[in-house]
Amino acid sequence: MKKLVKNKYKITKIIILLLVAIEQGIKIIVKNYYGVKIPIIKNILYFMPILNDNYSYINSLFNLGWGRIFHIIMVILVLFLSYYAFKYLEAKISKNSILDIIKVFLFSGIICSLIDKIFWNGSLDYILLKGFFVFDLKDCYLTIFEIIVIMLVIKNRKKISKINDIELLKDYIGFIKNDFLLRGE
Repeated sequence: MKKLVKNKYKITKIIILLLVAIEQGIKIIVKNYYGVKIPIIKNILYFMPILNDNYSYINSLFNLGWGRIFHIIMVILVLFLSYYAFKYLEAKISKNSILDIIKVFLFSGIICSLIDKIFWNGSLDYILLKGFFVFDLKDCYLTIFEIIVIMLVIKNRKKISKINDIELLKDYIGFIKNDFLLRGE
């Protein structure tokens, strides 16, 4: 059983690395096509590479002016908190495939986002949804994560409504502290 769990984690990591490699590989090709606008589905979807150097959708939408370093720190913080959220969930509930799937899409998206901010100095987006925004594969990964989480919340809303938020947060923070203490021994 322990070997099966270890293999499952290894497969999850390989899938995450594969999704990150695919997304970054596309960007290496796409970067040569700035200024091009090619219809994929006429009047709806276009191939149109641009560099979003506002670093995030919210920063772009509201013109907040938050810089690169701020965004890198935020992505690292989200990566850290997400890592511990999954570790916490795996310790508290039985392991399941849905948890692995959402982990794959979330971590693939977060890692791609970090790579974008560090190496591309923004997000090289290349798919235009006419009238809305330009996005990339990383955004699709994160959207899939969000959709699955929303479906899980709706499905489990009765159980979730019974959770004491303050106690959950205290338990989560205690879990992180204990993990750091165990690593320090």
